[in-house]
Amino acid sequence: MVFGALPGREGNWPEDADNYGTTVKGKSKFYPALASFSNPEFNGPVFLGSGRHRLLLSTKIDHESGRLFVLISETGVD
Repeated sequence: MVFGALPGREGNWPEDADNYGTTVKGKSKFYPALASFSNPEFNGPVFLGSGRHRLLLSTKIDHESGRLFVLISETGVD
């Protein structure tokens, strides 16, 4: 899973931050979102590999652009 990036454009954060997608068996699907996504450091997209993940979600408004960001961090696995 990727939150906040499009394939091949990972360096375009935050321009593409309002996208998320999955890759399963080599096939990728991407979707637009009303919110934008970031890592907890607020400096790029979030990538999650296969397997189980426990996520902590929080929000932050970027005062410069007025965009709402969902900050995604991993807190561990059961």
